[in-house]
Amino acid sequence: MKSAGQGFVLGAANVLLIALGIGFMERSGEAAVMVTIFGMIPGVLAGLVLGLVAGHMESYGVVPRIAALVVPAILVVIVLATEFGMNELIPVASIPTVVAALLLERSTRKIVPPPVPVAQLRV
Repeated sequence: MKSAGQGFVLGAANVLLIALGIGFMERSGEAAVMVTIFGMIPGVLAGLVLGLVAGHMESYGVVPRIAALVVPAILVVIVLATEFGMNELIPVASIPTVVAALLLERSTRKIVPPPVPVAQLRV
């Protein structure tokens, strides 16, 4: 469940960062507030679900985990931007989304110790 909590927090942080960026780009506080209002619930839910996915895939390889976390996150961004007529902002909103997904992947990855101890040189 730790991974679900991480996904929840990263989803919320992602929405706030996107809202802040769009607010600066549009030079409008209203745009930032609207993105936060309409994006927070889907963003947090997506983060929660992706956190659960990351937790279940902790022993998988890095590439499948990245694909399983980044692709759905970007799809959520695309769907929300398309729904609200903000298609031109998809690339900008995708940057923090990819970063959040990569942070989630890295923080939930199972670290396997090497099968043979690392050799040490004694002088």
